[in-house]
Amino acid sequence: MDTARAEDAAPGPDTGTDTGTDTDTTPWQRLDGRLIWVNLVRLLLSLAPTVLSIVFFGTGRRLSDLWPAMVATGIGVLVSVGDVVRWVRTRYRVTGELVEIRTGRIMRVYRQVPRDRIRAVDHKARLRHRLAGLRVVVISSGGTRPALRLDAVSKETAEALRQELMRGVPDPEAERAAAFRETPIAEVRWYWIFYNVINIWGMLVGALMLWSLDGMAELVNLDLTGAIGTVVDRLAPGRWGSYALWGAVVFLLGFLALAAGFVQDNWHFRLVRRFKDEEGSELITRQGLMSTREVHRDDRRLRGVQLSEPLFWRWIGLTETAVISTGLASWSLTGEPASSILPRGPVREARRVAAMVLPGPARPLEAELRRHPRGALLRRLLWAVALCGGLSGMTAWLGATGAVPGWIWTVPLWALPLAAAGALAAFRTLGHAYAEPYVVMRHGLSRRQTSALAREAVLGLRIRQSLLQRWLGLVSVATPTAAGLRIYQAPDMSVEQFLALADEAVPELLAEFLRDAAAENFTQPGK
Repeated sequence: MDTARAEDAAPGPDTGTDTGTDTDTTPWQRLDGRLIWVNLVRLLLSLAPTVLSIVFFGTGRRLSDLWPAMVATGIGVLVSVGDVVRWVRTRYRVTGELVEIRTGRIMRVYRQVPRDRIRAVDHKARLRHRLAGLRVVVISSGGTRPALRLDAVSKETAEALRQELMRGVPDPEAERAAAFRETPIAEVRWYWIFYNVINIWGMLVGALMLWSLDGMAELVNLDLTGAIGTVVDRLAPGRWGSYALWGAVVFLLGFLALAAGFVQDNWHFRLVRRFKDEEGSELITRQGLMSTREVHRDDRRLRGVQLSEPLFWRWIGLTETAVISTGLASWSLTGEPASSILPRGPVREARRVAAMVLPGPARPLEAELRRHPRGALLRRLLWAVALCGGLSGMTAWLGATGAVPGWIWTVPLWALPLAAAGALAAFRTLGHAYAEPYVVMRHGLSRRQTSALAREAVLGLRIRQSLLQRWLGLVSVATPTAAGLRIYQAPDMSVEQFLALADEAVPELLAEFLRDAAAENFTQPGK
């Protein structure tokens, strides 16, 4: 086994205070001075809501009428001033061994990342950055959050930093030659909007937009919801017709918001592979309209691909596509994680892209999966019955005490058919295969995940067996790895399926003791 891969994702040191040992003579650099002018413009724009409100309301109106605009202005002023202070207090430098940054408003903070721990250097830009020719550089060392963030430097400096930190000192001639060796893999298809606006959150987004627009209209003495209500009453005087039209209005607003978000995030989206003569290749995504984003992923760290299909969108074939790679975050609270290589789209396109992304002729995501035994279905049905029965018994006891209505205990029993249907759906998602050289595993109810993990990235097998699984002759298998989510699961295999997969995936690891240990510890049904 390749134990060195376990270190690929280890983050570098991240110090919170200045150690005071500054022996390097490399000068410290400021962030770009154009950031001051960007924040000055933003400060002036922050004053616009209050100024416009005063113009519309007149100087004789009460200040209490202006509080929404004043709150928006106050937040904008504080953010702008904070950015100016951050620019004054921030310095960074790149030495032969470290990338360092000093920042802090009240408490001085010093952070550093060793250059040999850097796994990704990306740059992105909001609209204000693009207009000023600036970029935000994010330097990651394999953790779930950015190790260092430079907001903002010039576009030229951002590209030079990326090239220097990822591949050494840039060579302009080599860079121009490499630009002609980009192979396109995927581009955005605008009918993919359909896959992104059919969303359970669409109605909520629409309702929030209607509430926000109504609040803004009140600043200029307009009753937006009242006007819409008048139109709705004229078109549909009945109660249910009125409810339907209001729902249509909210849905339309949500549809427009989600569609606008998709266009903004994925404008000019392209996934390409860039080849370097001596430095391998990398996967690059470029996207964005008002704010742009460019993510580089080293192919040498690629370990597989994962498809994720949400339960309520499988009927349209929707899937999310991500690479399994060391040094890339698999989730993010602020947007799409760096591991994501495609917008939400059709599963057929995702499989085509996966075949082009993975090296070699293998197409593991198209391999026929081995179905898990019926004992796995029985286990899920037993859990469904136990859950509904337990909830029914608990609510019956609460009803006897008078805490809840006496009839409420029947609700979990009515939900039993739905729970059984969920158990059947969860069973039908189970599957695994070995498509050399990839281990393929699929499971999940609310989100069906199909993972193709390279055999060389499998660090071992983790086996779990509960008392119920032992009675049913089942085992749950997990494959630890240094990439992606760090562990990928195939629950509720039969013992024979586990032995076959272990022989195929990690024969050198388990060959000496696998069969003897399995015969001693795992019991077949009826034994």
